[in-house]
Amino acid sequence: MSWLRSRRRMALLYGVILAYNLLVWADLGRLSSQFPGLIPLGLLAFVLGLKHAFDADHIAAIDNTTRKLMNDGQRPLGVGFYFSLGHSTIVFILAMGLALAAGLVQHGIQGAENVSGVVGTGVSAVFLYFIAALNLVVLIGIYDAFRRVRLGGYDPAQLEELLARRGFMNRYFGRLFRTIRKSSQMYLVGFLFGLGFDTATEMAVIGMAALAATRHLPLDYIVILPLLFAGGMTLMDTTDGVVMLHAYAWAFRKPIRKVFYNLVITTISVAIALIIGTVELLQVLGSEFSWHGRFWDTLQNLSFGELGYVIVGILLVSWALAILVYRLRGYEREAPSSPS
Repeated sequence: MSWLRSRRRMALLYGVILAYNLLVWADLGRLSSQFPGLIPLGLLAFVLGLKHAFDADHIAAIDNTTRKLMNDGQRPLGVGFYFSLGHSTIVFILAMGLALAAGLVQHGIQGAENVSGVVGTGVSAVFLYFIAALNLVVLIGIYDAFRRVRLGGYDPAQLEELLARRGFMNRYFGRLFRTIRKSSQMYLVGFLFGLGFDTATEMAVIGMAALAATRHLPLDYIVILPLLFAGGMTLMDTTDGVVMLHAYAWAFRKPIRKVFYNLVITTISVAIALIIGTVELLQVLGSEFSWHGRFWDTLQNLSFGELGYVIVGILLVSWALAILVYRLRGYEREAPSSPS
């Protein structure tokens, strides 16, 4: 009965997410009939939402809370869902506020679009490198734990402590997880994490909203961007919560499964941040110094939609390769079971 009830709750959860995304994408199609430029912006906003769910703070918050509630005897399917709703609220508010301000500024300053575009892209690129560096430190620690788990010389308590330290905001709000008694309370945690404004994907969506405002798009049309971002992020955050719920039972006897999972998602987060940051930085340099040639012209003509497809491709290929490597290398066979 418990299994059937869990399946029904999961179906309801994904039904809501699917219905939301269908409505938002249908609205994008309607709006794009008058403003075709919204299509690539909307695609990138959605893909950045997908990618944002892989950031260390999201993984740590959902992972730690899921583990805590499971230890309390619950099956918390909605941890990622409610966390993402709270986070999306902040993205929406900030995006609308900055878009409105940018629209007002554009009426009084000629050329503001070019200036804001260059500055916004440059800041986003630098911030992406900063986030990648923070996650790289975490990645090194997780890899060391993965190596030690393979050899059997690990301390379960130290492993849990390492996983609990992931993420920039998690270090400040980590104590909140101890007060969580049910999944819906994660809305407040997600809201607070959003206030930290610590990831450049949020900045990118907000910057796109501001840029759209300088192109004289009505404010109600710009709303679609944070809504699409929220759709992608909620889908992946919810999935992460569901995966972690099942992974902890699956990983009980083989801790290497949990460590490998965290190793993969942190690696993907670092790689994508570096790729997007490098593309943005090179675009700014090429534009400011008027560099031309096949490479620079191709880079300057790279659209938001094309970049979104690249990110999706990286995510899919990375997971496929990770699963293949895990099986072919026989990590699970060589790793010892969890100590009793």
